Amino acid sequence: MLFKSSQPKDWESVLSKYIIALEHHVAGKRDNELLKLDKWYQTELPILLAKRKPLHIDSKELVKLMSWKLKRGKFRPTLAKQAASNADNDVKAISEAAFAALHQSGVRPAIVKMAELKGVGPATASAILCAGAPDKVPFMADETMESVPGLGTIAYTVPYYMKFADKVIEKAKELQKKGSTVNTPHLVEKALWVEFMLDKYNVSKDEDEDAGPSTAVTKDADNELDDGKATGEKSSATGTKRKRVVVAALKPDDVEDTPEASTRASKKVVTDSIETPGRTRSSTRSRRT
Repeated sequence: MLFKSSQPKDWESVLSKYIIALEHHVAGKRDNELLKLDKWYQTELPILLAKRKPLHIDSKELVKLMSWKLKRGKFRPTLAKQAASNADNDVKAISEAAFAALHQSGVRPAIVKMAELKGVGPATASAILCAGAPDKVPFMADETMESVPGLGTIAYTVPYYMKFADKVIEKAKELQKKGSTVNTPHLVEKALWVEFMLDKYNVSKDEDEDAGPSTAVTKDADNELDDGKATGEKSSATGTKRKRVVVAALKPDDVEDTPEASTRASKKVVTDSIETPGRTRSSTRSRRT
């Protein structure tokens, strides 16, 4: 398990496979739009927010970020509709107050404030804050939470997020002291996501970019995947001609990611099994009904 490692080379090696992991995930999702959205979230949005004073997002950015989150993870149409129902002035005012709270009071108050937006729970709130402050806030993704030991059954609540965030922030500080380039909470959780995906799709950690998934992306999509310098990764455009992924609809998973939904959640626990060639990975989590 990567999280148990204190060696910078281990983290840097895994994070360098981000494009490979993403390509396999896109091939599995059959949704090529995720490539453009991921470049926007990982590179373009952070650059835009870094220049914005006071720091905030607008309603169009919220809708686009929600689209990225749902395509990258589980597709929950209710969230997209709720996020789109927020007035632009509300999004700007609440997100500005949340970013201010982050810098003045810390992560928890910022998450709570951002979650005042409709359709926004701790996970989406963390994604927004992470885009504007990757050095302070890790994104709450299922895959990364499952990759951090000692968290218990996943719950989409502020207390659970803080337990996750505290561990990730501490790991980032540990790696930073050792001179690692994986030195922010965002890069730590991003590396954990890569490890999870390489395992899920049964991809060797030694695989190079040119290998790619059996149905990967085309040259122009490779260019879309160039992470630039916003998050500290190297450009990964290979110029290799590849087949474009066929876009298909995703199976809806209509589960709300809001504080209210978390409160209404039952105590029912189910086991999700992810089958990959030669391996079956099971995880136990709390599902809201």
